[in-house]
Amino acid sequence: MPILEVWREPVAGFIFADPNPPPMRFRISEPQKLESVSLEDLRPTQMAVGMRAVAAKREKVERRVRSRRRLRRYLEARPIPAVLGPDDDFFIIDHHHLSLALLKSDVEEAFVNVIADLSHLPRKRFLRRMGTLGLLHAFDGHGQPVCPTKLPESLKDLRSDSYRDLAWSVREAGGFVKSGRPFAEFRWANYFRARIPRSTVRRDFEYAHDRAMWLARSQDAARMPGYIGR
Repeated sequence: MPILEVWREPVAGFIFADPNPPPMRFRISEPQKLESVSLEDLRPTQMAVGMRAVAAKREKVERRVRSRRRLRRYLEARPIPAVLGPDDDFFIIDHHHLSLALLKSDVEEAFVNVIADLSHLPRKRFLRRMGTLGLLHAFDGHGQPVCPTKLPESLKDLRSDSYRDLAWSVREAGGFVKSGRPFAEFRWANYFRARIPRSTVRRDFEYAHDRAMWLARSQDAARMPGYIGR
């Protein structure tokens, strides 16, 4: 049975002494056929997304929606990883931006890859297990921790986090590279959140982006996931 490495992240209700804890090994189910699932039925494991990033994803989706074949190929190449939870709900652990973009583009279904089945657990134990494994990010659009039970029940309830957009724009511009750590871009979002005023991000996103690019390449960011330096 294959093994997935996941990182423990500090989520509401869970405190880890090490700010950069080592990965935990998590045994997952055997690869199986992708399932076509209604986007309305997908459960987020985070509270916020970058709406600029969603808009960029939506542009790519809408170039393909007129051709059912092109759209299917696009979705098959980007299956949404999920954990099967209580009541057989699909809790997605990545591709939140793509999922919301698809929903906003009136796409009804997407392909889901179920990486683990935790449906036997009661909801509170399930959320605790997900938190321990670092597979949920219970922080609001201001980076403040919330109880995992407050996570959105549907994609349409995801909130906006302008610093998540800032992290996305910096990665797109080559300020850092995509890492295998779950919710790594939220770590970058919080890194920028502590160093660039919210008013600056809202008033002049381009200036905030330039400042964030400089910060991402500074030695101060050397321990961040995906750091590449100058």
